[in-house]
Parts: sequence; structure tokens; C-alpha cells
Amino acid sequence: MFVNDFSMKNSLLPFKIFQNLGLILLLVFQLKLNTFYAQEINPGLIEQELTRAQVDPDQSIEILVNAPLSYVFDFLSLRLNEYVEGARAIEFNHSNSEASGKLGVGSIRKLTMKNDAYLIQRFLQFQRHVGYAYFTDMDESTLEAPLNYSLSRYEFSETKEGQTTVRISVVYQSSSRLLAYFVRRAFSSSLRRDFERAAETIEFNYRNDS
Repeated sequence: MFVNDFSMKNSLLPFKIFQNLGLILLLVFQLKLNTFYAQEINPGLIEQELTRAQVDPDQSIEILVNAPLSYVFDFLSLRLNEYVEGARAIEFNHSNSEASGKLGVGSIRKLTMKNDAYLIQRFLQFQRHVGYAYFTDMDESTLEAPLNYSLSRYEFSETKEGQTTVRISVVYQSSSRLLAYFVRRAFSSSLRRDFERAAETIEFNYRNDS
């Protein structure tokens, strides 16, 4: 299992990108305040939802990528701007990382979109070539979204043929009972489609990089 860290930032998910809800929800969260540093949230909630993501997630899929595990892991964690639609730049802040100066628990990843909006993710769990997880909190969001929060967990394994299996599990809380059904439907339909598209991007880049 991974090492846990329960220091988190407040986050944001635009409802207007609902058609890409699965991927966006798993990938990013944005601060209400114009800052690139962390705030504390309830560690009990994070611990509870990390456990639920592992044993009883709200949504879970597996994708098979025709590329080695190390390449897939690094691409998904380091190169979001190459597979997230509408992204133009990525930067990292490792000042609070448990792995000094490197990506690890406590690292922040900032994704800037073409419209100059930026998205931020704080890693809760990170074990290189094994998996990672992060939490999305909607309480301080500046754009409307039908969620209070979500937590996403990635697990990686490699087949004998050199392919990589990625399991993505998500737990979340809808902001309204009236919206819960639509959130579940949208999430379910977009999740596989978006990550299958991401797999195609990874495979294309792997062929070109090899």
C-alpha cells in the first residue's frame, strides 16, 4: 500500500467541462485563492475516503496500455498537458514533498489551461511505479460543480508482454441529492472514454519516443 499524507488544498472543478468529467475529476483541482500552497483539511475524512477508494469505490475502471509500466506511470503523473484536453502548460512545486526536490507525497502539480485558468493537484499517496492518489475538495471552489469533493487512486501493474494495466478508482460526494443521479451517469459514461483516449495518447508518444 502507499504512504498517506492528509495535508490538502481546497479545490475546483468546472461544471462547464462536464463532458470530460471523468478525466478532469481524476486529474485536477484548483484553488479559490490565487496561491500555490497548501491548507489543512479534515484528515479523518481523507483517511476514510482513501480506504473507501481502495475497497468500495463509487467508480472504478481498468485500462490496458501498450507501453512499459515506467513510461505509463511517468506520463500520467508528469505529462498531463499532453493528454488533458485544453491544457497548455504544467509545473510542479515540491517544497512540501516527502521526497526532497522530487515528485512525492505533498507535491503540488499545476496545470494551466489555454484560457489561462490553472488547475492544481496535491498528492496524498505516491509510490513510484506502484501508484498514487489525490483528493479534490469543492468547498472553496470558484466555479460551480455538482460535487463537494472527490478522491482518486491509481494502481499500476505490468503484464508479461510488457503492457501496463492501470486501475483508477474514485470516490466522491455530490453537492445535491437532486444532482447525484446525473453526476453518477456522467461520471460513468465519461470515465472509460476519457482514459481510453489517454491510453491512445500514451501509446502514440511511446512509439515516437522509442
